[in-house]
Amino acid sequence: MDLIQTNGLPRYGRFSQLPTSISVERYIYKTPYGKTLKGWRKSLKYKKFKFCSIQHEHYSIGFAVVDIGWAGHGFIYIYNHHTHEVLEWNSNNVLGHHTIVDEQPLYNQSSFKKSPFHIEIQHANGVRYINISKHGDVKLKARIFCAATDALSMCSPTGINGWSYTQKLTTLGVEGFFINKKQETIHFNDKTFASLDDTCGFLRPETAWFWLSSNFWDSQGQRIGLNLASGVNESFGNENCLWINGILFPLADVLFEKQSEQHWTIRSLDDKLKLQVETGWRRFENLNLRLVGSQFSQWQSKVSGTIETETGETIVLKNEYALLEQHYAKW
Repeated sequence: MDLIQTNGLPRYGRFSQLPTSISVERYIYKTPYGKTLKGWRKSLKYKKFKFCSIQHEHYSIGFAVVDIGWAGHGFIYIYNHHTHEVLEWNSNNVLGHHTIVDEQPLYNQSSFKKSPFHIEIQHANGVRYINISKHGDVKLKARIFCAATDALSMCSPTGINGWSYTQKLTTLGVEGFFINKKQETIHFNDKTFASLDDTCGFLRPETAWFWLSSNFWDSQGQRIGLNLASGVNESFGNENCLWINGILFPLADVLFEKQSEQHWTIRSLDDKLKLQVETGWRRFENLNLRLVGSQFSQWQSKVSGTIETETGETIVLKNEYALLEQHYAKW
């Protein structure tokens, strides 16, 4: 199945299987006034990114490769929950030079390069290969295994004539290692989880969203994953999901509410999800260039509360590690 149909329009909804391809060249993009955009004008409207988080026993790692048309962006951070030490790096490439985001769902190869860092992401046969180096020395190397876990795969309309495709996986097994701030080699183990977020599309020119992601082992020994979002991918369904041992369960619409500087609540429309979120260290960006801009906050957080499943089971969260994100973009 190709995401873009022969008539130039995308398929909408949640998909039980990943699309085989995303033929964006087929998509007919029109302005709100009915003018068809082609070539570089169309390319500047097309946004795509790959984000990965890895939750180690004592460390949270996040990295991404982003292509927003007029710029490429890459970042990585390694946060130590015990010492609160952070290794962090990010940079931009004008007009996306040395930035490749391959959005094809099944087989892809993406990279971001700007001295001294090089981020490489490859995906084939259900395995994601990560290699991040600094001055040619490997700082993180990982294999992430996507089998035995249902993928969230959906496409929804955005604005008058746009669309957004997102593909998310969580509670994925990881093999490999990374180098911490003390130059120690830390190996991933069987308790380490990874989450993947691949998104592309013609998003609204002014976009804002809230997002939470968490994965953990519960008291029953089950691997639990959680993805919640508000403000994007909710014009035809939503992307809210709970994973239990790799099986995906849809959740109702949710509301993010900031109660204080470090305290948020999230509740679902059907009252089956009630969460409390306490935030800590924040990765922050603030860029205002008038015509384009971005304000991005991603907090290392702990989440507590309950989720009632469709089978009547109650999933309990007790200070589980999570990422909470608030993002505003004008692009």
